[in-house]
Amino acid sequence: MKSPPYLQVHYDPEQSLISSHWLRVVDSAEYRQALVNICQQLYKSNALTWLVDFSRMTSPTIRDQNWTIELLSHSLPHTKLRKLALVLPDDLFLEVVVEKVSYGLMSMSNNKVQIGHFTDPQTAQQWLAASGDPCEGLFRYAS
Repeated sequence: MKSPPYLQVHYDPEQSLISSHWLRVVDSAEYRQALVNICQQLYKSNALTWLVDFSRMTSPTIRDQNWTIELLSHSLPHTKLRKLALVLPDDLFLEVVVEKVSYGLMSMSNNKVQIGHFTDPQTAQQWLAASGDPCEGLFRYAS
């Protein structure tokens, strides 16, 4: 699927990762169409992780916020997504919106999707690649 000129979308099957990077501020129609396309790609690819880079975005309208919660709460349960990393600019309004949408998504998905907020894509990608298995990391050598 070809990405629109305002959004870069890439799927890495080895990492089971979809990454989407907004290239500019978009209007409501562009925003909604892009999210619908990404949700379709999440479903088709069986990706386990999704990195969304909002660093060039502004806060969606209240209508788009509510629409986003509705779309994701109906779409994500039909995917294999387990981790969602959001890269945010230093924008208090966008942070508040993302918190609202994250909270709505978490409650509607029964916490099946872990959501992390980050200031840079590298840290977000490291978090996505880290195992959620309690036998990994700090406890991997415990017996």
